[in-house]
Amino acid sequence: MNSPPTKEDIKKALDKLAQYRGVIIQDSINIEAMIDSIIINYFVKENKHSQFLTKVVEDENFSFGLKINILGKMNLEIYKGFIEEVKRINNIRNIFAHCLPGSFTGALSYYNKNKKTHEVKELEEFHAEFLERIKRVWEQLDKLFNNLVEENKKEKLSN
Repeated sequence: MNSPPTKEDIKKALDKLAQYRGVIIQDSINIEAMIDSIIINYFVKENKHSQFLTKVVEDENFSFGLKINILGKMNLEIYKGFIEEVKRINNIRNIFAHCLPGSFTGALSYYNKNKKTHEVKELEEFHAEFLERIKRVWEQLDKLFNNLVEENKKEKLSN
């Protein structure tokens, strides 16, 4: 028979969740910032970048989901499944930001929208999936950003 969790068990589980939560939310913020930069470099002239950022992209109604949709419509060279991976990164970020521990062993209880059920998944599984996806997504975003910067430089020189 399992004994009830002690205060130390609870603290350990919450500390573990906080550590994973911090990494996942911060990495998601970095991904969103890179997407912001790509959208701005794609649509806005250089002398209007900061104005577009503060008046449009940073508006509370300009959500991460909207940014992902715009990125998908920009006809940039991306690998197959890229947009779905960015959406999944955002989904994992939201799970970590809003869900409660599902056990005292280090799991999260969350609502799976696709299956329409509540599920419990180990922190390590989420974290491993997140790290695997974010590496590929970051590399793709970095390539997109660098290509746009180069294109903008060439365009500026030709004018």
